[in-house]
Amino acid sequence: MTAEPADVPNSAVDEPSTPPAPSGLTRYAEILVAKGVVAMGIVILIDTQDISVPRAFASVGPRVVPTIVGWGLVTIGMWYSIDVLRGKTAAPAGDSEDADPTLPADWAVLGGLAIALVAYAVLMEPAGFVIASAALFVMATFVMGSRQVVRDAAIGVVVSVITFLVFSEWLGIRLPAGLLEPIFG
Repeated sequence: MTAEPADVPNSAVDEPSTPPAPSGLTRYAEILVAKGVVAMGIVILIDTQDISVPRAFASVGPRVVPTIVGWGLVTIGMWYSIDVLRGKTAAPAGDSEDADPTLPADWAVLGGLAIALVAYAVLMEPAGFVIASAALFVMATFVMGSRQVVRDAAIGVVVSVITFLVFSEWLGIRLPAGLLEPIFG
C-alpha cells in the first residue's frame, strides 16, 4: 500500500492575502475622517446648548440625547485618530467588501444621487416630507439600478408615511405636510 501525500495547503487558495501597506494618502484621508467625526461631535455639543429646556423637565430633558451623541462622536473620532496615528489603518478584509476598490468611481450614479438630493431639497416645502421622501427613494433606487418603480414607490411611500407619523405624532416634531396638508394637517 502506498502512502497518501499529506494535505499541503495551496497558498493561492488557503492563505489569506495580506492587504497592501497603506499609502500616505490613505493615512491622511483617515485622519481627515477622524477629525471630521470629532468636529461633528463638537458642533452637536455646541448646538445642544441652544436647546431651551422647559422647567417641567426635572431630570431628562431635550439635551440628553444630543449630548450623548456629541460626546460619542468626539470619543469615537479621538479613538480613531489614535488608531491611525499608531499605524492601524482600516484595511478591508478580502471577504468583507462587495465593492472592488480598484474600479473607478461610477460618476453617473454619484451624479444621479446628487440630482436626487437636490430634487428632495426643492420638493420638501411645496410637496411635503412624504412626497419628497418617497420621490427621493424612487430616484435613488432607479439610479442604483432598480427598475421596479412601482415596488420602490410603494416602499418609499410606506417608509415616508411611517417616518412622518413617528416624528409628528410621537416625537412632536413638525415636518412639512405640503400637498398632503388636508390628510396630515
